[in-house]
Amino acid sequence: MNSLPEKVNMRRFSKKKRQKASIPLSTSFPRGMDGAASRGHTKKAPSRFWLSKRGMAIPVTFLILFVSLSLIISLTYYLAVSRINSKSQLLKVSAAKQGMLYLEDSIASVAWSPGSSQVYSFDDCGGKLRVEPKAKSLLINLTDSSFYDVVFNGSVGKVVYELPPSESQDDNLFLKGDNRVVIIQSGFTMAQLYVSRGAESQEITLCYRPLVSSTEVGSSGGKPINSLRIYVINLDSSQNITLEGNFYLETACLNVTSSSRSYNFSYPITSLLVKVNFDGATSKVSLPISSNAEGALVNVEIVTCNIRLRRVGA
Repeated sequence: MNSLPEKVNMRRFSKKKRQKASIPLSTSFPRGMDGAASRGHTKKAPSRFWLSKRGMAIPVTFLILFVSLSLIISLTYYLAVSRINSKSQLLKVSAAKQGMLYLEDSIASVAWSPGSSQVYSFDDCGGKLRVEPKAKSLLINLTDSSFYDVVFNGSVGKVVYELPPSESQDDNLFLKGDNRVVIIQSGFTMAQLYVSRGAESQEITLCYRPLVSSTEVGSSGGKPINSLRIYVINLDSSQNITLEGNFYLETACLNVTSSSRSYNFSYPITSLLVKVNFDGATSKVSLPISSNAEGALVNVEIVTCNIRLRRVGA
């Protein structure tokens, strides 16, 4: 009873297998292979094209980044070096200003003391020091409405320090003194130490302007006697030199000379004008004069301190 169904089932199974096995391979497999091959061929060409573009883009991108980074680094380095050099130059300018102030202090310490001297060490500030004894002409005259006389006419010299190039903009800056070419109060310094624009770079100039004063000292023949003094610091005995680097400079007071002249006014006079032409810059001051109906006597004394600057040592 059980054997018959089993046989029927076996027949069905074997029949189905024969039907599946009878599918012609020659018709199905080649078509699949041709379709796959054709599809693979149509997709392979564009993929190669895009892969080649992508392959070229990567090194080009790296090259652009490398060049850009190199330019940025170079620019940053240049700006940093320029900034450091600028700061260094500003420090040198500051040191030169301080050096010229010390030089003026050295001159002031020996002025009006004949025979005294001092050696000053000037550090290298990147510029040049020039001593010009024949520079800075000085012309002084006395005048009133009916009187005129020249009491001093000559050069008083100057010292110039040529500053190294920098971003400093200190034109017409006074480190000591001011722009007046003559002073009448002893409380003001005779020195003029200032920064100005030279032919090639900024310069620090040191020179000395005159100081004048007047006092009544008595009477003679019924006329008041007035004493008028003009003080001059003269550098024209110095060496004409140009120095750079580190060097030693001697400041010495050679002597103090005095020349006098007297004026007898037979008419009342209340003041005298002192006119000064200091290397082209002009100014005048009015000095009070004591007089009466008989007139006045005025004694004028020009007191000159002769300073010598010279290089010493190697």
